[in-house]
Amino acid sequence: MAELIAQRLDELAVLHITGPDARGYLQGQLTQDMNALTHERVLLAACNSPQGRVQGLMWLVDRSDGMAAVVPTSMRTQLIERLRKYVLRAKVKIEPSQGLIAGRALPEGDIAPSVGVHIDQTDSSHLTLAPSLHLVLASADRMEAPAGHAARWRIEQIRAGIPQVYPETYETFVAQMLNLDTLGAISFEKGCYTGQEIIARAHYRGAVKRRMFRFSAECAPPAPGTRVLSEGQHAGEVVDAAAVGDGCELLAVINFAQLDSPLELESAPALRLSRLSLPYAEA
Repeated sequence: MAELIAQRLDELAVLHITGPDARGYLQGQLTQDMNALTHERVLLAACNSPQGRVQGLMWLVDRSDGMAAVVPTSMRTQLIERLRKYVLRAKVKIEPSQGLIAGRALPEGDIAPSVGVHIDQTDSSHLTLAPSLHLVLASADRMEAPAGHAARWRIEQIRAGIPQVYPETYETFVAQMLNLDTLGAISFEKGCYTGQEIIARAHYRGAVKRRMFRFSAECAPPAPGTRVLSEGQHAGEVVDAAAVGDGCELLAVINFAQLDSPLELESAPALRLSRLSLPYAEA
């Protein structure tokens, strides 16, 4: 068996995107400028509804065998169907990867040296998504069996302020609500793409009234989409959450008007949320 390089993450799946029209097709579907995707760079991108609501987030990687997109396993089938929806006569194939799975890189592994870098080792891809988020795409025999690694990955993702979209939050948020502009996941200079008009309007008119923030709570992690309340009134929704000790940390989209009010989860109304910092400038 080949030397182990990573801890398998079953909650992540890899899509394989190939064909001579693949890059041009995705240019019309995703928030990223596909011209910025190089063999050495990994990009975060969103696909959206015509109304500008985020349907899915993915990490894009340009490999020698085609492009790879890393998505939540729970969203794999839905995102394949969504990305195939407008293919028509374009020469592009979007399918589950048969050769690569995703894993959390071991600390001693050969990982990318800086954020956003992709190192292609032919039979594996090493990605740094954030200072503490090191991902490996490789075959199953290069991975350790999962043993709680997904929980560690999820909390690292939350602490990096990186959102995710799950079936419970499909089409719940506009891109800027998830801080995707701050994270460099939206190009405002590229041409049209599905949902572009709404996203651009929110950007140029300053119409974003809700943003994603990080919190802690002394309760079990709430499910994505759980409502956040302020004095009994709807103030936002949970984006993602993970257990930390006897409590949890979470990302939630909150109305600016209620951000400084006492906040609580609808699922645990007796407990107050405590706001934590994000590792990038907040709006």
